[in-house]
Amino acid sequence: MSNKKPQKQKDRKKNRQKNGINGFSTLNQVAGVPKPREYHSSIPVETPSAITEPRPVCVYCGEVIENIASAFVTGEDSFAHFDCVLERIRESEKPGDGESISYLGSGTFGLIGHDEEGKVIILRKIPVETPDETKAMKAYITTLRD
Repeated sequence: MSNKKPQKQKDRKKNRQKNGINGFSTLNQVAGVPKPREYHSSIPVETPSAITEPRPVCVYCGEVIENIASAFVTGEDSFAHFDCVLERIRESEKPGDGESISYLGSGTFGLIGHDEEGKVIILRKIPVETPDETKAMKAYITTLRD
């Protein structure tokens, strides 16, 4: 019996060679998918506008603000890091057990707690920027684009 197996394998090889089938290396070859061609579009590619990042100094820690979009306007031409503002609010509000400070958006933080049912509620809103300052900051950032 051991002689029959090698003979069968030899016969299969001969049949494949006779039929012109030498084997495929990918499934795409078996399915008859054509080889991919390089494609060059005729549509012009616009270069994206770059933002020249200003490097103001934080009024609280004195370090350079690397990302102006995540900073707060704390006065006329003065900025502060998000983390510095958050830390100052934590120090002034002193959240108790089960309370925390969270950013609510539009320049406002909130003292967050839980009600009797365990639902999250805002105990107090703490504005850092006025809506006008937030809009002015967004406008300022858009003017930085080249």
